[in-house]
Amino acid sequence: MGRPKGGSAASSSSSKKPKPKPKQRGGVDFKKYKHKVGRKLPPPKNATNTEIKSKTIVLPEQSMASERAGMAVNKRGLTLRELLQQTAHYNANVRRAALNGIKDIVVKHPTELKLHKVAIIEKLQERICDTDKVVRESLYNILQSLIFPSLKEDNAISTRSTLFLLMANILNGMTHLSIDIQLMAFRFLELVVLNFPSSFSSYAEQAFNNFVAVLSNDRINLHDRNKLNSVLSGLGHCLSLVAKTIENDDISNRQVHDLSARELWKCTTDEDNSLGRAFAMPNLLLKLQSLVQILINSVEVSASELCAKSAIDASSCEALLSALHCLDTICRIFVHEVKKPQLKFSISKTQFGPDWLRNSLLVHLKNLWGVKCLFHEKGDDKFFIFNLKIAEIFLCLSAWIDSTMFPAEEFCHFVSSLFAKQAKTLRNKDLMEMYLSPIITCIPDLIFNAPDDSKGHLLEAFTDTFRGCKVDCKLILPYLDAVGEMLLPEKTGTWFAEDGSGVLGYHDAWIHELPRILLQSIDKAPSVTKVVLKLLLRIGQYFPTMDCENLRPFIKLFGVESSSGAVELGPFVNLARDCQELATSCLYYFPSLLPDIIRPLASCCLSDALEPLILFKVVEVLQSTYKAGSLQITEQLNFLLLLMARFRVHPGNPSKVSNWDTFKSLNRLILTSLSEMGDGSLVLELMWNNLSNAIAQKPSMHNMNGLFRIIVTLDAGTNKLMNEDAIKLIAGYLVDASLDLSKTIEVGFQHDKTRLFQYFIKPCTIMFDKNDKVLCSTLEMLKSFITGDDHLLSSLSNLNYPGELSCRVCVVTTILIFLCNDQKLHRNLSFGKLVIKGILDYIRHQLDSSGPNVTYEEKQKLRSAFEQLKTKALQLNCWDRSELEGLSITR
Repeated sequence: MGRPKGGSAASSSSSKKPKPKPKQRGGVDFKKYKHKVGRKLPPPKNATNTEIKSKTIVLPEQSMASERAGMAVNKRGLTLRELLQQTAHYNANVRRAALNGIKDIVVKHPTELKLHKVAIIEKLQERICDTDKVVRESLYNILQSLIFPSLKEDNAISTRSTLFLLMANILNGMTHLSIDIQLMAFRFLELVVLNFPSSFSSYAEQAFNNFVAVLSNDRINLHDRNKLNSVLSGLGHCLSLVAKTIENDDISNRQVHDLSARELWKCTTDEDNSLGRAFAMPNLLLKLQSLVQILINSVEVSASELCAKSAIDASSCEALLSALHCLDTICRIFVHEVKKPQLKFSISKTQFGPDWLRNSLLVHLKNLWGVKCLFHEKGDDKFFIFNLKIAEIFLCLSAWIDSTMFPAEEFCHFVSSLFAKQAKTLRNKDLMEMYLSPIITCIPDLIFNAPDDSKGHLLEAFTDTFRGCKVDCKLILPYLDAVGEMLLPEKTGTWFAEDGSGVLGYHDAWIHELPRILLQSIDKAPSVTKVVLKLLLRIGQYFPTMDCENLRPFIKLFGVESSSGAVELGPFVNLARDCQELATSCLYYFPSLLPDIIRPLASCCLSDALEPLILFKVVEVLQSTYKAGSLQITEQLNFLLLLMARFRVHPGNPSKVSNWDTFKSLNRLILTSLSEMGDGSLVLELMWNNLSNAIAQKPSMHNMNGLFRIIVTLDAGTNKLMNEDAIKLIAGYLVDASLDLSKTIEVGFQHDKTRLFQYFIKPCTIMFDKNDKVLCSTLEMLKSFITGDDHLLSSLSNLNYPGELSCRVCVVTTILIFLCNDQKLHRNLSFGKLVIKGILDYIRHQLDSSGPNVTYEEKQKLRSAFEQLKTKALQLNCWDRSELEGLSITR
């Protein structure tokens, strides 16, 4: 072995020697490429193209917008179903928006509420106990303004089931741990009671339990007392509903009291009988008894706070008034329960009687009596109203108040001071009318139950305020009711004037005010007018011998007669019909006023504004008053004569309806009344002077006809007609009646005018039948009219008589033909045959003469009149036929 070679030669030879490459396995490797970072690799040559190209398929029924087409949505595009689902969302803002959206849909689409009302209420009632205040308020507004008004239109079954769900949640909310939710639940209860009062009876006991719990809750401290306004308001409505229900049950109780034993047993065992109470009163009264003490404590605390404050808090005043109102209603409920008629079986006899009332209620009210002293010295309206409410509570219980508990004199003095101060203290008219009215209503019971020596100041104060009350004030009606109750025994069954109550001395003062109130109320307060008239009528019925001097202003209701005899009409003619009937009926009971009322009353009856029915009623009432001996016969005769002589008959025209039928009915009524007064000739003697004066005034044809009918009814054959003036009037009346008819002698073709003429001459034919001298004298007067002496007649029409001879002849001929047609007059006409013959001779002479003043047409009329009168005269059988047959026209 040799030594290795050293140096560079050795190293270079060794470096150039190539290294052996490893042997590849499995085949040849692909060529590798180096690429820049970020550059996209091209696809491999053997890559498969997987790209899919397609067109969009549009399905119009698949979009959400198309699904809502035609559906009711709110502003955000949500349907009712979606909004109802969102009301249960965990986020309060979403719940608020959902309720607003439901309100929006219901307002814009009312049919949605009608179709889905039950579903809406079922979902919304869950929000009654919502933790968010805004949500609860929104729900309250929706129920109040939208859902409840619509729910009232449903049938009773659906309403009952819906209210059941609401009340379940409301009662649950009343016991909620949150005070705010509790108070809001009471507001929901008040809303239900106001809209569906009949539904309250089923939940009354549980509701009052909750009222007791919340009002006695220590968590609601004095600082939060104002929050109780809603609770007290709701309690007031619930109590008022109970009071109203038991008042309506009084009639049912009286019906049960009159039932037989078997029917009574059925009523006491049958739970579904219609006469049963809507409330379980024994349990309910126990609940109310618990409320009394709680409310009185609340009033005491509130009163102390208000009196200590320098400024009055409106919210605190409202709470105090609500508490007093609740106490007053509870007292009235207790009083109704004590007064209610008891059933005959002990099983139904209530345990709540007068002793219970004194021991349970009046004992608690002692503290309230002390509260009124805190307000007595205050001058503000609010404090005065508090005392009015306290007085109202005690007045309700005045029949059960013992003098040892509350001195009667002190109580009467307290009420008297309220009346004395009301005009000075209460400057607000609305407040005065609202709070003083119940006090006035209770005054009769207080006066009746109080000792006599304690009533003087109270009666004096009541009378003074009654005098000062204006007719347009709402207090005037309670005042009138109180006066009527103290004057009349209708309601109390006791005559105040006979029980030594001291009221008798104030009768005249109260009655003296009634005419004043009546006259002032006609223009200012028409509703008061009827009340006063009813009261006056009842006073007249109960005090028939009363001195009516205090009622003398009542005459002004009908009119005022001046010294010259002219009458100015009163407001009677413009009253409503029912008031006119009442005023007319009062005339029967105030006979001492009638002499001064007759002429104004007659003027009212003659007015076109008075209805015929009232006119007839006035005549009937005065006739009844005369029959009762309360009206002088001369006064009644003068009244009837005035109506007959001055009633204005006008024919029908576009502006007025004919009242002729009314006059004919009045005519018959007057004649019937006159015939009932006794002997006709004596009655005619009494009224002859006034009757003849009325005839001499020459009234219209209709009135003269009525006056003649009076003579015919009383004494048709009277010799008082046998004077020249009377004969002139009768002849002139006949001529005026025939003027229109006598334009043609062919009366058969004027049927209406013929009947009218017959109506007018009817009383004359009766007088002619009874007195032949009057007939003959009238015929002489008619003959003079033909000859042209018309100044002898007394015309009623105030028109100039026709100057043509033919017209005069036709007028007289018409009268004579109608007289001859009456068979009863033939005998008396025969006594005037010479006058008839003279008329025929005169007509023939005019026809035979050749005077230039008679024209051919007139001669034709004269010839026709002559032949008709001659033919009728031949029917009288009072002369030889030769007397008239020889009487003929030569030319």
